[in-house]
Amino acid sequence: MTVRNVYLDTEFLGWDLAPSGLVSIALTDDEDRTYYAVNADMDYGPVMANEWMRANVWPFLPKTATHALDREHKDCRKLRQIRTDLAAYFQLTNEPVHLYAYYGAQDVVRLHGLWDGNWDDMPKAIPRWFFDLKALAVQVGDPQLPEQEAGAHHPLEDARHNRTMHQFLLNLKEAPEA
Repeated sequence: MTVRNVYLDTEFLGWDLAPSGLVSIALTDDEDRTYYAVNADMDYGPVMANEWMRANVWPFLPKTATHALDREHKDCRKLRQIRTDLAAYFQLTNEPVHLYAYYGAQDVVRLHGLWDGNWDDMPKAIPRWFFDLKALAVQVGDPQLPEQEAGAHHPLEDARHNRTMHQFLLNLKEAPEA
């Protein structure tokens, strides 16, 4: 059976579990089919008020000439559009999906939170569970994982790096023991 591996990353306001706390979300799969969106409905004031978010997340968000969030940018989407896009993304193939994230509990909470955590409202194609890459690493001896070369805290680059870490872990599991 062929499985479609999908890698998830989000940026979010840690204290805001509502959909308004989602800053950005990205997915990629083994074929590098990607999805990236910035939440056009978010209040970016809290992002700017938080030193870590301002230094690590804000630089990757689309901005206007006056350095406000550019809600008209192609990457900015309303929450209802993000929900529609994500449902379509997970239905790109008929293959079962395995979802992966690194320290991913919050990422999956943010994904499910787009439907207020209501699995009855959430499209069936959205995975209800995921594999945590950190847990998988611990299971194979907690090796030093590959470093991300650039783009840390840009969700699409982080999601792609999740794929790199997963492949690294798979190669360790498949390597013959000495």
